[in-house]
Amino acid sequence: MSTSLIASLRKQLPSIYGEHLPNEIRYRGADGHDVVVALDAATVDELAFAIQTTNAESLALSRRRTALEELHTEVRKRAARGADRIADVSWVC
Repeated sequence: MSTSLIASLRKQLPSIYGEHLPNEIRYRGADGHDVVVALDAATVDELAFAIQTTNAESLALSRRRTALEELHTEVRKRAARGADRIADVSWVC
């Protein structure tokens, strides 16, 4: 992998996100297995697949975060406090 190419790309990108470019990209192949490709060897299609994979991961993370936020709101409504265990919260309305 050419670290000088990656460093050059990071400097040339017209946004603040250049520093977040990974050295490798990952996507799920047609067979369902993860494919890892060095960024400087990746094709444009592989880059698009990596974007799709990252978007799916982001959506899943967002859903998990929202579910946890909703759970937190609900246990607080039931007077649970910081050291209380979720299993000990009364769920009877």
